[in-house]
Amino acid sequence: MRGFRPEWARKLGERKAREFGFDSFPIDPFAIAADEDIFVEEHKAAQPGVSGGIIFDGPNVGIFYSTAIKSPGFHRFTIGHELGHYFLPGHPEELQKVGPLHASKAGFSAGDRPIEIEADHFSSGLLLPGKLVRSTLDDAPIGLSGIEMLAELSECSLTASAIRSAECSPYPMAVVVSQADRICYGFLSEGFKQLGPRAYPRKGDLLPASATRQFNAAPANVISGARASGETTVSDWFEGSSYTVLDEEVIGLGSYGFTLTVFSSEELPEDPYEIEDEETDLIESYQPKFARGR
Repeated sequence: MRGFRPEWARKLGERKAREFGFDSFPIDPFAIAADEDIFVEEHKAAQPGVSGGIIFDGPNVGIFYSTAIKSPGFHRFTIGHELGHYFLPGHPEELQKVGPLHASKAGFSAGDRPIEIEADHFSSGLLLPGKLVRSTLDDAPIGLSGIEMLAELSECSLTASAIRSAECSPYPMAVVVSQADRICYGFLSEGFKQLGPRAYPRKGDLLPASATRQFNAAPANVISGARASGETTVSDWFEGSSYTVLDEEVIGLGSYGFTLTVFSSEELPEDPYEIEDEETDLIESYQPKFARGR
């Protein structure tokens, strides 16, 4: 696939939330699907690793989501992901090349498939529009507590809320999702990038010696949703200045099987953000192109 643009997908998700009349939390993806005459059904026996799917049957469209992960927030994100496949230009045509049914693995963990990452970013924008996220974070505590406040208000998963917080945060913040002793992925706020990290969290990288690595050494911590905290530095995780001290807050994500780590500090200055006003041009100027034979 060429022309991969997650920001474009995210902005289109935000636009769709407004078009369907949502200007405050929570945004209801089930209601949006119903307005589009899309049938939505839970699926208790989905294949391992499959979060949901979309079915194109002529003029009829159906969405299913797996209940294997007991998280209403994750179910909502999955519906948003499948709505991304429905609304994003080029997605329906690309998916139907291999048949009417497409199964997805939502949640920013579907490897390097651009079409899945775009759908994840659409869902993120749909359920967590930047304006609402920034407004919430302005009145929320710094770090994990603020993320949890956002998750409660938006009725989204803690992971999706953490990622969106890093994307919209008015202060330096980074989030990393890990499993066992390896990093799965990470997101850094613009303010955090100003701290001068020279390394970014990459899938498969070994966790550094840290509170997170100690936490993950006991699988029961992850399953039970336990918490831990400590201090670290930019140098420990991101090969930046060793003098920049960060709070490291860790929480297990239960049956999801992963761990969320949040890096922030009340001692760091806020980073001014600018709300983009070129959204319409961004969305309408982009026409996605998919590689043939994929």
